[in-house]
Amino acid sequence: MKRRIEIYGTLGPADNDKKTLKEMFHHGMTGLRLNLSHRSLSDCRDWLQNVYEVSESLHIVPDLLVDLQGPELRIGNLEAPLTLNAGESICLAPDGLIPLPGIAYPLFKKGQKLMLDDGKILLEITEERSFTARVLTGGILHSRKSLALPGQTVDLPTLTGTDMENLAELSRYRVTGVMLPFVRNADDLINLRKALMDLGNAHVRVFAKIENQEGVKQLPSLLPHCDHVVIARGDLANSVTLTRLPAIQKKIALLCNRTKTPFMVVTQLLASMENSPVPTRAEVSDIFNAVLDGASSLMLTGETAIGRYPAEAVRVLSDVSFEAKRYQMESGFITGQLLI
Repeated sequence: MKRRIEIYGTLGPADNDKKTLKEMFHHGMTGLRLNLSHRSLSDCRDWLQNVYEVSESLHIVPDLLVDLQGPELRIGNLEAPLTLNAGESICLAPDGLIPLPGIAYPLFKKGQKLMLDDGKILLEITEERSFTARVLTGGILHSRKSLALPGQTVDLPTLTGTDMENLAELSRYRVTGVMLPFVRNADDLINLRKALMDLGNAHVRVFAKIENQEGVKQLPSLLPHCDHVVIARGDLANSVTLTRLPAIQKKIALLCNRTKTPFMVVTQLLASMENSPVPTRAEVSDIFNAVLDGASSLMLTGETAIGRYPAEAVRVLSDVSFEAKRYQMESGFITGQLLI
């Protein structure tokens, strides 16, 4: 049988203890992602020490990927989680409840939609001068959650100051790969490569996260400058619309297969397992098909970082990917043939 799919979990409050990490490795996890949108590498020193100790006791060397802030829009820090109810009006920054650092307010024209927290919360600007918005889809909003402005392009630098500080610490924390969010063009990846080289980390792999329409359009020009493509379906769905997402995922997979570029599928692979010990049938089929499409790796995010069943989620992801690989071998299935 061909090499099994690389299985990644995301390190967080739910899975950073040694017992859980050991179970996750036993169930087939080959690496971990650390999201640096909310914290720094040094903030996670204790979590990472547990990873090192567990992996050394098991005589394995796992991948450790860090997910940078990159050119991504996020809200600022809130004093406390904010409950937004559908139909109510809310005033945005500079004087309102939701701080929006680094955003030019002229972008906020009447009718402009704002998608918060991977699209879970949706607002619409109703008054430009007062920065007032109506809540279309409500929810509980936490600090530093993502913000998307459909139809708008916001010029942001490739790397933030915090990103540069974290890049300087890669060797100290045994990081093997860097994920760059919202890649827009080849220059973003070239800038990251240069930063890695300048810091003596040229060996660290570069993962290009495809999360917007610009990244999809520019994908052929991105491939020479990255080691791995990441189909990051959360914000990508916000950008291309949810109903078009499956077709976009298939197109990205096809191009990666043709160019022999490894690619990862991530976001809501087992979202139900944040609160349930068993997955849905649709989730199992989604994972199975991602493997048949040629994915070289699959990644869990909230399922392991904050979910109630992190080890069980890893087991399901590993088992389903194994079954997909077995099907390929027994049936003579050609990777990617469903994409043609």
